[in-house]
Order: sequence, then C-alpha cells, then structure tokens
Amino acid sequence: METDQKNTDHIEAYVSYLLEVRHVSDLTAISYRHDLALFNSFLDERGIGILAVTPMDARRYGASMIRGKDYKPATVNRMLSTLRGFYRHLVKNGQCQTNPFSRIEGSPRFRRLPEVIGRQEIERLLSIPFHNFSGLRDTVMFHLFYSTGCRLSELLAVNVGDLELDDERLLVHGKGNRQRYVFLNPGTKALVIHYLDQRAVFLSEHGATTGSDSHALLLGSRGKRLSASSVHSIFEKYRRLLGLRTRFTPHMLRHSFATHLLDNDSGIRIVQELLGHASISTTQIYTHVTRERLRSVYEHSHPHGRKKKWKSEERQ
Repeated sequence: METDQKNTDHIEAYVSYLLEVRHVSDLTAISYRHDLALFNSFLDERGIGILAVTPMDARRYGASMIRGKDYKPATVNRMLSTLRGFYRHLVKNGQCQTNPFSRIEGSPRFRRLPEVIGRQEIERLLSIPFHNFSGLRDTVMFHLFYSTGCRLSELLAVNVGDLELDDERLLVHGKGNRQRYVFLNPGTKALVIHYLDQRAVFLSEHGATTGSDSHALLLGSRGKRLSASSVHSIFEKYRRLLGLRTRFTPHMLRHSFATHLLDNDSGIRIVQELLGHASISTTQIYTHVTRERLRSVYEHSHPHGRKKKWKSEERQ
C-alpha cells in the first residue's frame, strides 16, 4: 500500500509538471494520468515501486499490452510513449539513473491515411441554405473548419475577440498553449460578419449577454458555448442530409483543408504552420494522400496505367 502511494505521488507530480510547466491541455493531462494509472496497477500487483522498475519489468508490461485484445496498436504506442516521457522526466530530475522504457518498441502498425472529402461534396456542404440562426451557425462553422483547418477543440474555444476581420484572420489557441493565426477567405469573412449581427440578436433574446459563454463565437441553442457532442450531432445531421455514405467528422474537414492546399502546390511548411503541427513529420502524412491521388489519376488516365482495360485488351 505504501509503494502504491509513493507511485501515485510520482505520477501526480509529473502530471502537475505537464500542466504547469509544459502547459498541456486538461484533456492531454487526463490521458497521461490514465496511462500512468494503468501502469501503476501493473506495478502494484507485483509490489514494485516506480523508481525500482527495470528494463525487464518494462518489457513485461509492454508485452502484456501488445497481447491484450482490448488495445489497438496506436493505443499501445501512445501508452509506451507516455511512459518513456515519464521516465525521461525522472532521469532528468535525478530520481532514476536510467529509463527502463528507452528501448521498448511499440506494436507495429500501418499508419492509416487521413480521410478527406472531395471538393464537390465540400461545395455542396458550404452551399446548403440556412433559414434560422442555428442553420446560419452551422454554415459558419463548416466554412471556418474548411477555411482555417482548425481542430474541433480549437474552434470551440474561439471567442469573438479572437477575430481580426480587417486582416481576415483568426487567433487560435492550439495544443500546448501555442498560438497561431489562421486565415479567412472573403466568403467566410462576409458570412462571419453576418453571423455576428445575428448572434447579438440571439444573445439578447436569450438574456445571455453576460458571462464567459457570452464571448464564445459559436453558440448552442441556449446561448452557451457550443459543445463537442453537439458538433458531432450536427455533423451526423448533415451527413444524412447530403446523403454521404462515408463518415463525416470535423477532423475530415481539417484533413481536406490540408490535402487541398497541397494539391494546389502549397508548400508543406506553410501547411504545417496553418495546421499548428509542432513537427513536420506529422504534416508529411498529407503528402502521402496527394501521392495516392496522383497514382489514382495516373491509373485512370494513362493507357498503360488503366489496369483493367489493359488486361482486357491483352486477352483479345
């Protein structure tokens, strides 16, 4: 029991460091705490203290996760990454001599390419007429996602004061408390201006002109800041309306934003900045998407690339 308490103290000290020094988001801190709590349970069953973990213990834990049917490869790799970072912190602070997870490899996996929405579907989505405030808000939201490439959490956190309409840009507070500017195209800017007028009327009618939520750009039906669950419901509603057979999520609009920029010869460094990626390696996944598109065009257009037709001609 004493070992478990000491382990918990180390974990909470690390999470506090992440929040106060690294400035990770609350959701990220929750994810780290969850991963470390699972590891702590493994150690508690064996009476092992966090500072006494050996590379063999680390290998056993990694193997137990890889064998576990409940964990996807990406989840296993994330958990191991959490533990590597945790022990790097302990080594840096002189609490451990070595990092037992430094040589533990995660579960092999193929990186799935981002799902994107075709330009015709994007145009259909952005052209849906609206007849009331909620419809206008939905249209503005879709335009902002596609115009800026924002993450869902970033867009929901936007306040009216973050808009700089004269410069056609928006200040976004991203992961790790990093700030960046994203840009509004002329059509989106005009729509946002119209929305702001209607938003003021909507807030007045609902008596919600004061309080923290009154500053939120995107509002729910009761004048509160729009929630993530509401956004997912809205996306499902429009998926059915458009007759889409694939998934339709906010992140797909972000993926489409990045892919369409690269399709039009935008530099990958520019896309990295606009997406708010800390590492260029994260952005490079989109270059694979455009390569797949090039291959698709080639296979459907070049005489030797049209596989089915070529094979059928060979038979004749």
